[in-house]
Amino acid sequence: MTATTIYCRYCHQRLFDIVPGTRGRIEIKCSRCRKILRVTLMDGEKNKDYLAKE
Repeated sequence: MTATTIYCRYCHQRLFDIVPGTRGRIEIKCSRCRKILRVTLMDGEKNKDYLAKE
């Protein structure tokens, strides 16, 4: 089981890691650029806006 790293879409600061099977919505403020991001986590789908180079 490998974790997926979520990054800020504006400044590319690492925000948090998620493990497979994580679902839900998260609202988080980036510690670097101070922008608020709303992240929707869906099991099996990858949102390219928040992920590292894949």
